[in-house]
Amino acid sequence: MRAIEFAKKVNSVDQFLDWIPTDIVKNVKFRISLHRFLANNPEAQPTFLEMCDLKPQIAFNALFFTYDPRQPLGKQARPFILRPQQSVAVEALKDAIDNQHDLAFDKTREEGATELICKMFSLYFLLRPETYFLVGSRKEDLVDKSVSFQNGRLIGPHQTLFHKIMYGLVNMPPWIPLNINKRHLFLQNLDNNAMIEGESTNESFGAGNRATAVLIDEAARIEPDVAQYLIDNVHDTTRCAIFNSTHFRFGSAHPYNKLLISNKIPVIELGYETNPEKSVGLYRSPRKGVVELIDEGYYVDTYPELNLSDRSTEPVNHILYGSLYPPVLKVDDLPEKYAKTWVADGGDATWGMPRSVWLDKEIKRGRSRTDLAQNILRIPQGSADQFFDNETVQKIKAKYVCEPYITGNVLYDVIDKKVTNCKFMSGRRHAPFKWWGKLEKGRPDQKHNYVVACDISRGTGASNSVLAVLDVNNSELVGLYVNPYIDVTEFADLAVATCQWVGGINKAFLIWEANGPGETFWARVKKTGYRYFYRRADESKITRKRTQSPGWRSTPGVNGTKFAQLGELDAALYESLKEEKMFQYLIIHDAELCNELLDYMFLGDRIDVGLSSEAMDSSGARFAHGDRVIAAALAVLGTKEQIKGNWKIRRTPPPNSFQARFDRINQELEEEAENSRVFLY
Repeated sequence: MRAIEFAKKVNSVDQFLDWIPTDIVKNVKFRISLHRFLANNPEAQPTFLEMCDLKPQIAFNALFFTYDPRQPLGKQARPFILRPQQSVAVEALKDAIDNQHDLAFDKTREEGATELICKMFSLYFLLRPETYFLVGSRKEDLVDKSVSFQNGRLIGPHQTLFHKIMYGLVNMPPWIPLNINKRHLFLQNLDNNAMIEGESTNESFGAGNRATAVLIDEAARIEPDVAQYLIDNVHDTTRCAIFNSTHFRFGSAHPYNKLLISNKIPVIELGYETNPEKSVGLYRSPRKGVVELIDEGYYVDTYPELNLSDRSTEPVNHILYGSLYPPVLKVDDLPEKYAKTWVADGGDATWGMPRSVWLDKEIKRGRSRTDLAQNILRIPQGSADQFFDNETVQKIKAKYVCEPYITGNVLYDVIDKKVTNCKFMSGRRHAPFKWWGKLEKGRPDQKHNYVVACDISRGTGASNSVLAVLDVNNSELVGLYVNPYIDVTEFADLAVATCQWVGGINKAFLIWEANGPGETFWARVKKTGYRYFYRRADESKITRKRTQSPGWRSTPGVNGTKFAQLGELDAALYESLKEEKMFQYLIIHDAELCNELLDYMFLGDRIDVGLSSEAMDSSGARFAHGDRVIAAALAVLGTKEQIKGNWKIRRTPPPNSFQARFDRINQELEEEAENSRVFLY
């Protein structure tokens, strides 16, 4: 049916959009017929342009072209035909611009997000008088580099934003007039005074300017401090800021990722799994040796002899993937020629994301894990060089993570500067103190020894104060207290109270980070009279020569104490997965602690912490600084001082025995020496 006949029968813009063919050959024929009709019938042109304004998908499928130099000669200019998820993205863009709100794109590379945004700006530039758009990328040469329209041809680098914008304009059919003024970083429609301007995304981006909408492209590649400044201040320039990027080496530490998970703005995902060409044969491996065939139809057609349609299971979480009840296969039960079709690794290589025929080929090409995380899977943690191995953390989650045995808080009194009457009181489900061990008569097993490790915040709500209790006998983190609002001195009292409540064969060993509020913490601990605590030692030396300085002090850099202690934690976590454990290990049960492990990453010569847990932290902290991880690392360090409890050989000497008198004299001398020291704060 010819376009003229479509035009006579069309009843709505949605119906017209449905009539546009998506097959590339049929689409080209449709365009030729449509624009021949419009060129010969000027009275129909305003109606068509109005439809494009109301339903921009029509402009994409019937007007716009895109450029791909990888295609064979003569086929580099391709009609822009929207895929289903791209059509959703166009609708979201229209809503953001028309109703003036922010929008973010979380994309797999080559899914056309930048093209979509640039072509939308082109459409508004063409149809909406007096509109003004600002576009930016991290380098000026990526915004505009000698892009111009000369002698009927568009010249300049195709990767620039202005080339993408102008490519949508200069390839319009001849009946659409194009009267423009193009200068460096500037484009103006001389017929309706619409304008598009560009600049690099530096600290002054958009300063003093006002725009209908702003594009901040490749946001995750902007230096983190600059990106945060832009996110905070772009609202002075526009009410519609559009952030677009794949993830980059800054990973979850970058403000762009923080924005994606903030729940403050809508996020459009353009992933490979929603691309009909790349999602053929979609499947996932929920656990080792097992696969779920999400694209059931592909495998039913490819392997009819396996009777796959008879193997259904529980629904998958993401209905966009296809079948709600995908067939499940145990790969080891299949003949070898079929087993090699799928990778049943429990999702280790893809961070639990689904695979497809296309993705398996890409992985076989030798693409690195970082490349996969950045450009295909949209995994912010994997986009950077992670300190803790993702596969190890996922195994820990599967093997050890569970709900606490009890939640509550440690109650106590402070009388004459002494912390007393310490007990654990169970409370609501989201109480700050989680406990995974069993309690006997309201206390942990008194035949064991314990370490109490603290990472201290200032109690303003920005980050967490964390207290971790390690059962030394079981090498198990049995207790975890997390609170972003507790005062430093109150937290010190709680730490001492926890030590007294936990007890054990020896007293519970207390260790904390001395940096920052750690000094205030120690001043309070000192007043309570608690004396079984960590004194700074040179952990890099075999002798571990100890000083009288209280608390562990973090120093930066690859040769610093923070790097070394996180390395010991990493080794202890890895050892916990072995059947025969030969070295120090640590068993953890807390899911949020596991999430924070994945946020630690290398950035140059330092270790930094991501912010991906910010919006999800159950404690209510505004920022996640990896506080649970530091507490766990200090707990591991504390085991060097606190031996395992041995009830059989440890006996309390009679009060008047030589051993009892000797112990009392030593304790008095130690307290006297401690009280005589002068502390300068």
